[in-house]
Amino acid sequence: MSDDASTATGAAPSKATSRSGGKSSSRRGSSSRGSSSRGSGRSSSGGSSSGGTSTASALSGSSALASALRELVSGIEEQVSAITALSGQIDEHVNALNELRADATRRLLHLDDLRAAAEDANLSAFLDTTIQPQLPQVEEEFPERIYGG
Repeated sequence: MSDDASTATGAAPSKATSRSGGKSSSRRGSSSRGSSSRGSGRSSSGGSSSGGTSTASALSGSSALASALRELVSGIEEQVSAITALSGQIDEHVNALNELRADATRRLLHLDDLRAAAEDANLSAFLDTTIQPQLPQVEEEFPERIYGG
């Protein structure tokens, strides 16, 4: 469709140019007639090219809009892919964290067994003060947008 519009706009100026070129060469003697014929030739070619220009600008506007929408959709797809990759990394880290917590729980259970086996009062007091697990120092964040809360 844009080829037709460019052909139409390309054809009109070339015909007008050939006409005005022919008229100006045959009427060089009278300057008033030459200037009026040139003016009328230009206005008629200007009218036909402005119609073609408005069609071309409408097509250009449509293609610009389509291009902008394609870029927007592409940007959205990139962001969704990045978020999906981040979710996968979060899953890996959570699995590692869960394994570390399970390991800490096993170790604390072994220490509890050791504490239960201690019969000496001094050893029991030492184990009571020593076997206090250190809680995590970093508070976990659970953003509402991710977890739907």
